[in-house]
Parts: sequence; structure tokens; C-alpha cells
Amino acid sequence: MNYIVTGPICSGKSTFLDIAKKFGFNILKSDDLVTALYEDENIKYQLSEIFKIKIPDTAIKETIRKLFFKSQSNRMIIENILHPIVHSQIEYELRSNKNIFIELPPIKSNILLIKNNKSIYIECDINIRKKRYKNRHCEDDALSFNKINEYQSDSLLIRTYCDIIIINEYKEDSFNEYFEKDIIKS
Repeated sequence: MNYIVTGPICSGKSTFLDIAKKFGFNILKSDDLVTALYEDENIKYQLSEIFKIKIPDTAIKETIRKLFFKSQSNRMIIENILHPIVHSQIEYELRSNKNIFIELPPIKSNILLIKNNKSIYIECDINIRKKRYKNRHCEDDALSFNKINEYQSDSLLIRTYCDIIIINEYKEDSFNEYFEKDIIKS
């Protein structure tokens, strides 16, 4: 069985995917697909031309991230370049695999992938997510967390399309239970 796994930033998607791997599932993270696209010379060229900047190879991810959060129009430009490619790669993986979990952020452009496939939504209290973000980034970067969380503002809408809702209280055993009773048996 293939699943799309979604949920807001720091809700536990990566932990959940690590457990899926232990149960024999293949995993794919959309962030990894996007990161790989940053190495594509055509993508770099398009972004450099559109934004009229030289994107340094050593800081491409950070440069694009700054552009992305600078404005809504920048986000749309970047998404229009990257998302069709990422979605195509994900659709290919879903057709080619029988046992894959694919992580996708809960954003509007991902609704059809989430709606048209078996999907899991991982939910977690915002204060726990903020704390986890702070621990992961070794700083209190509330501004970055808030920008990403705001970008994922369609999360509750996306939740309504998911087949399985997991409330993550950071008890790894509860993730295991979902595999044993809801996922593997389906």
C-alpha cells in the first residue's frame, strides 16, 4: 500500500517515516526531491533569469529560501517552476511502487496528490512543534517557524482529505500501533 504523509512543520512526519522504513516500506521526502532540483542547471538558470540574480552554487538552497519567503509573488514563481516536476516525480513513484510512503507538506498545490491517494495526516500541538523546531535548529528562530507554519496555513483543509489522522504526542509506540492496526492490515 502506498501513502502520502502530510502534516504541519515539526509534527513528526520524519519520525513516522523512519518507523515506516522499519516496517519495510520505502520512503521518499519531497524536500529531497526539491533539493535535488537545486542541482539542475536548467532550474538554476530559470531562477537566475527570472529574479535577475546570480545564484551561488554554495548557497543555492538558502538563496531560494530567502526569495521564497520574501513575497507571495516569489513563492508562486518558484512553485510554478519546481512543483510540476516534483509532482510528476511523485506520481511516477506512486505508479511504480507498491510499498512507499511519500512525505508532502500540507500546502494547496499538494491537495490533489493528497486527495487522490491514500493519505495520512500527522497532527501535533503547535507549542510542541515550536519547541521541536527550536531544538532542531539550535536557536529560537520563531520568525522562520512562523513563516513556514503560515505557508502551511491550508493544513486543516488538507487534513479533511486524509484517510488516517494521527495525533502525535511523541510516543513512538503510538506510531507503531498505527502500523499494526491501520496501515499494514489495510
